[in-house]
Amino acid sequence: MVEEASRLGLRALAITDHDTLSGIVRFGAAAETAGLQAITGIELTIGNGPYSPTQPGQGLEAISATEWGRSTAPVGDTDQGTSHLTLLAETLTGYRNLCTLLTEAYQCGGRDTPWVPFETLASHATGLIALSGCPQGELGQTLARHGPEAGMMVAARYREAFGKENYFIELHRHGLPGDGARNAGLQEVATRLGLGCVATQNAHYHDASRAQLHHVVTCIRHGTTLADAGAHLRANDEYRLKSGAEMAHLFRDECTRAGSDPRRDPVRTTLDIAERCTFTLHDLVYEFPKPRLPNGESALSFLTRLVEAGKTVFYPDATAEVDARLRHELEIADQLGLSGYLLVFKEIVDWSQSQGILVSMRGSAPASAMLYCMGLCPIDPLEHNLLFERFCSPERREYPDIDLDFPHERREEVIQHIYTKYGRDYAAMVCEVNTYRARSAVRDVAKVLGLSATRAQRLADALDRHDDDPLGRLAREDVHGRLAEILVDLSRQLVDSPRHHSIHVGGMVISAEPLAMVTPIVPARMTGRTVLPWDKDDLTILAEVFDVHLIKMDLLSLGMLSAIGRCFDHVASLTGERLELHGFRYDPRVYDQLCEADTVGLFQVESRAQQSFLPRWRPRNLADVAISVGAIRPGPGAARAGEHIVRRRWGREPVTYPARELIPALRETYGVLLWQEQCIQVAVIAAGYTPGEADQLRRAMSHKRSTEQMEAVCEEMVTRMIDRGYDNETAESIRAMVVGFAGYGFPRAHAYPFAHLALISATPRLRYPEAYYTALLNCQPMGFYAPHTLLWDAHRHGVRVLPVHVNHSAWPSTLEPILSEPVANGEPVGAMHHIAIRLGLQEVHGLGPAAREAFEEARATGPFTSIADLVARTRFDRERLECLAEVGALIGLPTGDTTTGSSTDRRATAWLTGELAGFGQGHLPGLADQLVTRPALAPMTDWEEVQAEYRTLGYAPGRHAIAYLRPSLVAQRAFTADSLGKQRHGRLVRAGGLVICRQRPETAGGVLFLTVEDETGLFNAIVQPPVYERLRRVLRGEGLLVLEGPLQLNDGTVHIMVRKAWPLHPETPTGTTRSHTGELVGVRSHDFR
Repeated sequence: MVEEASRLGLRALAITDHDTLSGIVRFGAAAETAGLQAITGIELTIGNGPYSPTQPGQGLEAISATEWGRSTAPVGDTDQGTSHLTLLAETLTGYRNLCTLLTEAYQCGGRDTPWVPFETLASHATGLIALSGCPQGELGQTLARHGPEAGMMVAARYREAFGKENYFIELHRHGLPGDGARNAGLQEVATRLGLGCVATQNAHYHDASRAQLHHVVTCIRHGTTLADAGAHLRANDEYRLKSGAEMAHLFRDECTRAGSDPRRDPVRTTLDIAERCTFTLHDLVYEFPKPRLPNGESALSFLTRLVEAGKTVFYPDATAEVDARLRHELEIADQLGLSGYLLVFKEIVDWSQSQGILVSMRGSAPASAMLYCMGLCPIDPLEHNLLFERFCSPERREYPDIDLDFPHERREEVIQHIYTKYGRDYAAMVCEVNTYRARSAVRDVAKVLGLSATRAQRLADALDRHDDDPLGRLAREDVHGRLAEILVDLSRQLVDSPRHHSIHVGGMVISAEPLAMVTPIVPARMTGRTVLPWDKDDLTILAEVFDVHLIKMDLLSLGMLSAIGRCFDHVASLTGERLELHGFRYDPRVYDQLCEADTVGLFQVESRAQQSFLPRWRPRNLADVAISVGAIRPGPGAARAGEHIVRRRWGREPVTYPARELIPALRETYGVLLWQEQCIQVAVIAAGYTPGEADQLRRAMSHKRSTEQMEAVCEEMVTRMIDRGYDNETAESIRAMVVGFAGYGFPRAHAYPFAHLALISATPRLRYPEAYYTALLNCQPMGFYAPHTLLWDAHRHGVRVLPVHVNHSAWPSTLEPILSEPVANGEPVGAMHHIAIRLGLQEVHGLGPAAREAFEEARATGPFTSIADLVARTRFDRERLECLAEVGALIGLPTGDTTTGSSTDRRATAWLTGELAGFGQGHLPGLADQLVTRPALAPMTDWEEVQAEYRTLGYAPGRHAIAYLRPSLVAQRAFTADSLGKQRHGRLVRAGGLVICRQRPETAGGVLFLTVEDETGLFNAIVQPPVYERLRRVLRGEGLLVLEGPLQLNDGTVHIMVRKAWPLHPETPTGTTRSHTGELVGVRSHDFR
């Protein structure tokens, strides 16, 4: 829009989206770049209550209703009960009133149908210029339905609310029948009431070629098709931007009718209004809240006192280096006015810890020794040489980001605490703008074009994001001919445009003044949350372009913190030992496990890529683990940084540097760019960037999908390096390493807290495995692996897992004492070998969370005495009861049958529960027992029990499904997972099992990585693009696979380079054929990019 307005020679442009200011920041920035005046406005929805003056028509000359061809009727009696009004912010006060009105509108009508009553509008009219609106405005609707006298009363009411100089009658011309007559009538109203007229284009797109796309977007918004959209669609393609000359020609009749009165000249009035609208986003004022301070203390003095107190705890033998670092950081905090900001975060962390909520930190903030001394971060930045300037520097002149991590299930407590502490008018979450990608665009456009939802989804699923032109392939391969061309063309136009808003993962803004002084507050769909209409990129633009710095706090959730917290609680209850994040001592044996890629269920190091990297990297300390965490990221991965670091560490590749002066920056990583800080150092050293210029590179690395921005920054970097004497080859080699960071790489300070949590998770898994796996199980879903893989890994580590049982299980999984017994090589495994995991009822797929209250209420009165007692007390339906029976959760309960006594067979128990459920709640348990029929049923075989457990639990305690299929795998000469590493490199092998993870990252050039599980462990497989295309249907569609290809052994890592693949569907020991084997898997693989 802005680009077209500039091309047309327009001087000003107003944005007036319906009931939102979400677009004003980017619109304002684009207009500022183009030298165009940006006018901020909205099209507000007004709720029309009945309006009847005491003396109808008083002070108005009657206009014949027959001139309009309509009869008179009560004012405001519209079909929807609402109308539209265009409002423009003339001044800062007017803008603040816009924000207040929108906030009120969402409170009145809710998130989906905001509106305000006229009385609210009238009370917030100061500083606003009102236009009567489009044909859906109250004036337009009233004139069309009820005639001029009623219309005069409507216009008079708005004139009274806004003042004669601030309310204008809006005229449109879009080449529609009746435009001229409608405008003549509107001008007559304006003349009678002494109001000005203004010609507006009501443009919905910049060029007529976008009209069809606008129709599509309209249909998506209304959930209809083009064929059924009807009146939702504009009648033609005239709702585009037009030049001043075009507008003067279009409205020549209206200008002639205005005569010599300049106020009634609708075209000239547009210029007058534009001159009056002086508000810009530069005018916004925001202030971060001040912390509570002890009497007589300033923010700086209190911060200094807290840091000094923390120094005695965390640096008891502080060196001169420590003192100098803390002094430097405090000076920067004072220089940038950060003291109060840091203290607010201290308040949040202190409150959280007082509630027993674990807090960690990520991002660049762990580089601050001040924050370490205040207990905000468990990582010592001096010990690990973390650069404070990556977190904060005088050149940036902005508040630095501080990202706090909380346990997933307790973060909401922190968010609600902040709402309570600062007030709901002073706090809100940041929104997330979700944009269209190729798949979502195809899916939505296809439905608009009339394709079924199933067909639309199939077309979307067929797209391959690794294809250079996935939409082009769709056009070539789809059978719909011309329809496919239209689908692809419209989808291309839609890609990267906004689709919908959601809540940012953790961004929150708090303010010293009501936020409605700066931005509207919108209720979120999540109860108790409110959200701003701007995302984090909007906040960045506000800061960079308009010098308005809304401070976003990131309050993030981390599932591993939930698991660690629960594990700490288990350990405390069992041993009395209180574990904490700060000062946690890692068990040195965990490094051996990392080197063996024994990492299932561990934070950040459990992925297939990490399991490949760790045995070759061989970490022995926190710094090594931090490098491992940082290496497996898309940015470094684009240049194969991890591969080069490993080879250089162990002397298999020479350690080289792009230039001698870069050695200090790259020495830690053997001459390879791994960290964001290194990219910035290279830019400063090699390209001569100032710290402020280098910060643009930091922003590009931090920006979502910043490839284009990074390319532009790197091109300039290459030019400057060459100007400083670097040869083209060196400059290009540096560019190739830096540009990959558009795909995301870690700051060094970010990797260390994550590495810390990785080692914390590894230590209790080694020392207290039962406690750790129980905590992990109760925090699902999280991580790379489904519960069945975690439980089988626990089994491999000697943990005993007890089945679900209605009298022994709680709703979550729990720890349960058992008799001590050898579990591996005649020796107990783990320090708490007398403890087992008892699976909870939440693991049973067919129950659902709604059953929890009924179960816990029933169990609170005592154990179930029989199956009939269970049925009567829980009131579970037939489906839930049969699920419990199939997994063996009712074994041992009396059946009421004097011949059998208690339930021992799952099939017979399932039949009995179904029969008992069929009696309803009208029979006593003892009577129901006697009324049911008990046919003779064959007991379930072991294989059928395993099938039932996988189907309902996703796991069979103590038994693995692949063990039952092993005879078939042996017949196919397939190796077990644990035997692959004993074969020779390059040997053609086969192996099979359950696919638990598929990953096809964008940086891997279309390569598919598979992780497969059998009864002995996991193995990984690599599928190159040509093989993937040939075997795509099998690889993506089958859960049980046999893979064949040469074996790749490399420093302890094992992969099969897949050449062939086929489904595993043999005759089983029980005679089950392929159709039944397909029912085995109640578990789906975790598929990642």
